[in-house]
Amino acid sequence: MAIRCANLLARVRRSHPLNYVLLIAGATAMVFPFIWMLSTSFKVESETVSYPPRLLPLHPTLRNYIDVIARVNMVRLYRNTAFLAIVKTAIHVYTSTYLGYIFGKIEFPGREVIFAILLSTLIVPFEVYMVPLYVMIVQAKMGNTYQALIVPFLTSTYAIFLVRNFMYGIPNDLLDAARMDGAGELYIFHQLVLPLSRSVLATLIGFYFMWNWNDFLWPLIVITDSRKYVLPVGLAVLEAERLSQHGLMMAAASVAIVPVLLVFLVMQNHIVEGIAITGLKG
Repeated sequence: MAIRCANLLARVRRSHPLNYVLLIAGATAMVFPFIWMLSTSFKVESETVSYPPRLLPLHPTLRNYIDVIARVNMVRLYRNTAFLAIVKTAIHVYTSTYLGYIFGKIEFPGREVIFAILLSTLIVPFEVYMVPLYVMIVQAKMGNTYQALIVPFLTSTYAIFLVRNFMYGIPNDLLDAARMDGAGELYIFHQLVLPLSRSVLATLIGFYFMWNWNDFLWPLIVITDSRKYVLPVGLAVLEAERLSQHGLMMAAASVAIVPVLLVFLVMQNHIVEGIAITGLKG
């Protein structure tokens, strides 16, 4: 009887109208800036500064998008950013998944101590070691190259931590049976662990593609050739040159955000599942 009452109470709480009101309000607050950005990108310049402001354009135009493509080489910026985002995400996900598997499933002396030291690096802001890292890049003669954007970030402590938590859900008996059959660790990782880790892999791919696509500070520091700029840096340069042209900037931002939205929409179910399984909550 008590269990039935508890279940009924839980259903009532979930279906309470206040929950839907809060969800709708939160969703509106999250979506409205995107709607405003997209709407502004179709406005003529006079409408972007009109008072009172209007959500929908009176005279929609594609001129802002045409000007962005003409004034900024969006194809080159897209190519540079896509190349770096895909390569860095692939390296991040593979190396972090493998290291997470090692820390989660393989016993070796000092494992917990090494992982604790590794985990402690999460509290160090990037700005603290940014200058020493830049000096090392210059001394290694990698300044103004894509290697400078890739090599310092071959793995991620955050991703290792995420995968390690996920690995606890994979039965040890399954891996031990494979070892008894003569399988090596690389075979077990590629043939058993990776297929069972689709949800956490999708989570990492979604997160790191978004972060790498939006990476701004480090590319701004190490890349000086405008032909190698990525989208965030290119948009910052455009903003500095066309500060008062709000429609132009919103058109550029709308074009830049499309790949991130597509990746999230394709992988959103896997991302939610991965967050729930690994215990990554707010």
